[in-house]
Amino acid sequence: MNLSRLAPTFHRRAALALVLLLPAAACAPSYPPMAQSVRGDAEFKARLALAHPPGSPAAPLRARLAAEGFELIADPAARRFSAVEAPPNLPCFSVTRIDWTEDARGRIVEIQAARHSCS
Repeated sequence: MNLSRLAPTFHRRAALALVLLLPAAACAPSYPPMAQSVRGDAEFKARLALAHPPGSPAAPLRARLAAEGFELIADPAARRFSAVEAPPNLPCFSVTRIDWTEDARGRIVEIQAARHSCS
């Protein structure tokens, strides 16, 4: 068997494999400052619940979300609000979403959040 003929084929396949694997290895989700945490989604949810619990005014939450680049979505008639932050961090996609409802005085009634990342 002539190994010198196999070497170029092996090198091309190895280079192709490296090119295909590098984006996956470089994939790291990107989260806004309020959603960054060492312990993941659970830590983010706990911090959000402490900072903006039911009964607290929603205005500071809205201001913080706007400052961090979230897209705010409102259904004022139903008093439902959402904030979504999805940075263009290709090849990895990550999304942070916060949903809440408010009472007539602008206070948080219920709040929930999640961070999602796809590899």
